[in-house]
Amino acid sequence: MFVDLEGLDESDPFSEEYRRSVKEKGAAAEAAFRKSVNERYDTLRSRAEDRIAAAQKTADTLNNVLDMDREDLRKHLTEWEKKAAEARRIYESEVDKGKRAYLEKSTMLQAEKALNIARELADDDDGSAHEKYRAQLQDSRREIDDAKKQLEDTPEPTVYSYDRFSASSDYSSFEGDSRKIDSIAKVFPVFFMLVAGLVCLATMSRLMDEQRGLIGVYKALGYPRGKILSKYLIYSGVAAVTGGLCGSAAGLKIFPRMIFNGYRMLYNIPKIDTPLRWGYIAACTAASAVCICGVTVFTCMRDLKEVPGSLMRPKPPKAGKRVLLEKWSAVWGRFSFMGKVTTRNMLRSKRRFFMTLAGVTGCTALIITGFGLKNSISSVADRQFGEVFVYDGIAVLNDRFTYDELESKLNDAEGLENHMQTLINEVDASVGENKCMVNICVPSEGDELDDFVLLRSTKDGSTLTVKDGSVIITQKMADILDLEKGSTFTVTEADGSKVEFTVGDICKNYAFHYVFITPNDYERYFGRKPVYNVSFIKLAEGTDKDELRSRLLESSEVYGLNYKEDQSRGFLDSMDSLNTVVGVLIFSAGLLAAVVLYDLASINITERMREIATVKVLGFFDRETDDYILRENLISAAVGIVLGLPVGRILHYFVTVTAEVDILIFDHSLAPSAMVYGALITALFTLAVNGALHFSLKKVDMIGSLKSVE
Repeated sequence: MFVDLEGLDESDPFSEEYRRSVKEKGAAAEAAFRKSVNERYDTLRSRAEDRIAAAQKTADTLNNVLDMDREDLRKHLTEWEKKAAEARRIYESEVDKGKRAYLEKSTMLQAEKALNIARELADDDDGSAHEKYRAQLQDSRREIDDAKKQLEDTPEPTVYSYDRFSASSDYSSFEGDSRKIDSIAKVFPVFFMLVAGLVCLATMSRLMDEQRGLIGVYKALGYPRGKILSKYLIYSGVAAVTGGLCGSAAGLKIFPRMIFNGYRMLYNIPKIDTPLRWGYIAACTAASAVCICGVTVFTCMRDLKEVPGSLMRPKPPKAGKRVLLEKWSAVWGRFSFMGKVTTRNMLRSKRRFFMTLAGVTGCTALIITGFGLKNSISSVADRQFGEVFVYDGIAVLNDRFTYDELESKLNDAEGLENHMQTLINEVDASVGENKCMVNICVPSEGDELDDFVLLRSTKDGSTLTVKDGSVIITQKMADILDLEKGSTFTVTEADGSKVEFTVGDICKNYAFHYVFITPNDYERYFGRKPVYNVSFIKLAEGTDKDELRSRLLESSEVYGLNYKEDQSRGFLDSMDSLNTVVGVLIFSAGLLAAVVLYDLASINITERMREIATVKVLGFFDRETDDYILRENLISAAVGIVLGLPVGRILHYFVTVTAEVDILIFDHSLAPSAMVYGALITALFTLAVNGALHFSLKKVDMIGSLKSVE
């Protein structure tokens, strides 16, 4: 019976509150269901006992009648006719009154049947009727004895109660995957918010510097500080609220669908509903507004403390300072003029340097994590179908045929070098509250499993052999159920029967969960011999795969043939859906890197406009001017890329461990190519930004920039 409890439709189905409510409200439903089942059982048992008693009474009556001679039968006919007539009268009166007519009808029919039998036996001249009814009596007694034994052997009903978590391991797995995405969602926004905060700080600082003269005019005209501050708060607040609303809406509608589609390969679930959650939107928008408006207040109040005359003058550039490297004449003397200027400028503006460094480091780490995650996911298929599954294909067998019949068919098939019949059965494995769906794998006795599936120890990589008395389980299953060698776990079949196994060893495996067991242990634990439903096959060299598949499918012994290439390709196709998540991550990180670099470099140019105009007047060519200004950008980005490599490695490990789904083991090691791609993409964005800024440098008005604002 499926139960829908009141008042839980709006509850979070994964919350502890929901679980408690289901347990409390479900107890009444379970008690009512148990009572109903027991009452029905008692009623059915009582009716069965009544039917057996009636049949026994009929058999005894028939036996007495058969023991009478014909004279005695004729003497009793009148009496039985009266009983039959009385039974009919009572039945007809009960029908009129609408009472227990069905009981009286049964009595009437038995009485009339006994009367007809007596008449037939009384007129039996040749004994054929007696012989017929004695045979029926023997059959009836045999059926009565069978019914009594069946009733005695019938156990009392057992009631099983499950909630959605215990009834479906998929639901629990979906909850686990959701929580993993939730864990990741707490990490990546930190990087993006950090970089975005740096951009906002730099942008508003530049705005305040550009507006210093105007702020001085406002103060000279008598505007109070609050009035002047409100202008910039409104400006930054509108930008923060607008960006927060648009970004939150886009994030709630786009990114959840992309991530959800990546997990739909694992679950049979309906389309996702992504409503605009106004609580999230308000929180994100408020965080954005606080960050940007806070920066605005900080930078604006710093200028508002100065007197109007000071504000209306250009802000003096920072004084040049000697750097530590100048004390090392051997090193400093080798620097070119441009190198010395760049070094002094970078150390003169430490804030901008460290902001660029932090932004590029974060972006590089995110890009490395994206590519590393992609490699970790795609390597699962290569390792599973290259290091563990060494067969060439799997034939699905018709289990209505015997082992010998299937073996004969496979032996006669041309193109097969070797094969092994196997039982694969899906069951639930559990230890306490932890559970997962696993595949019981029972290889046929006498065959070598190593020819088709390589079982290697997780400790030393040695070869493992399935032996009687213990089972071999896969690595991920051991992690989920917290098992080790010698531990026990419970297996539950579809019919509810439970079996307890002892772990003999743990083998390497990268996709799905398996329990390897011998045929003898399977028969001993489950009480039946294994019925093999698949066969691992190895192909002879030069075998035409399509032709072999066609020949096998023509027979009734084989349902299908699936080659390993098809399995791995299908697995990779399903894993490709996760590439969407990775692609979004890489694109967002790269775009953020471009924004950071462009914004900070643009600020650098704006702050040094008079300096740039001076060097251009002094005769610097465009290339030399670019080198003079943008070399700082390149050095900052290069240092950020170098620092981003170890940060990306740490972040990749965290993400692969956190995002790992219950049926897979990701490769936690970071592929060198991911680090190369992360560095190259960040470098390309840096060069692209420098290319765009080249045109900004060319447009610098030398005369206008050098005019005195006095």
